Formats: sequence, C-alpha cells, structure tokens
Amino acid sequence: MVLLGLPRPAAGQIGSERYSSLVMEARTGRVISAVNPDELRHPASLTKMMTLYMVFEALRDRRVALHQRVQISAYAASMSPTKLGVPPGGRLTVEEAIMGLITRSANDAAAALGEMLGGDERRFAGIMTLRARALGMRQTVFRNASGLPDGDQVTTARDMATLARRL
Repeated sequence: MVLLGLPRPAAGQIGSERYSSLVMEARTGRVISAVNPDELRHPASLTKMMTLYMVFEALRDRRVALHQRVQISAYAASMSPTKLGVPPGGRLTVEEAIMGLITRSANDAAAALGEMLGGDERRFAGIMTLRARALGMRQTVFRNASGLPDGDQVTTARDMATLARRL
C-alpha cells in the first residue's frame, strides 16, 4: 500500500499472536529465548527440513546413494509454484534432488524424494510424522514432503528447533 506516494514499511509479525520463535544453543539445546514456542503453526517450506532429514538418514543407512536416480512422476511434476520443472518420466540423481530442495525449495523434487522413500507422498508424510515423534517432536504432523498447504500439517517452533539441532 502506498500512502501519499511514500512506500509503507513492511509490517513484521513480531508481537502478533501469530508469531512464534525459539532460539536455542545448538550444542546443548538450552533455550535462550522463546515466544509462543508450543503454539501450532503451519510449517510451509520448513517441512522440507524433515524431508531432507529423512533423505540424509537413508543415505547414512545406505538405503539410497547420491548417484541413484529419482523418477519424476506425473504427480511430482505437477507440484507448484516452485519447482525444477523436470517432466514426468524424467530423472534426477538424489544429489540433484537434494540441491533442488536446498537452493530452489523445489516442490517437485520433494514429492519425488517422498515417493522414492515412501512409495507415495502421503505414506512418506506418515513416516515423517513417526520419525518426528521419535526425535521428540511431539506436536508435529506432516501431510506432504514439500510443505504445500494442508490444514492438518502443523508444527511448533520448539519442534522445528528440535529438528534443526538434529540436522
């Protein structure tokens, strides 16, 4: 909005009831600062942190390899708005899919990795939720690998901080 020809400064959420944060010491987990750390929020693209965690575990356990090919299904290719644009039937390496998630927040790569690890994205999201519980993320529920809108996909600042320490 422009008033009297002057641009209006961006209004942050700090101080609003929708704002949540948690700052912790990475080594010890000691909480330094917290605002509404246990309020449910929709994780959006922070969901990709858990998708990456699951891929990194699969790499560590040698269930997948960086050079392994990931097929892009028609479903994965249909993801929007941010994606790599690989057509249905195309392939990426696991490493390329990881880089697409990290550098482009690529929803198609997230869905394809979820399909590769879980059979389909919905099943993978259930596995993500179970793994989140095992990590101590008590209030998080995943419904997809990318963070695209789903009213039932929720987390808290505390749970995301727990995941960030693990990553």
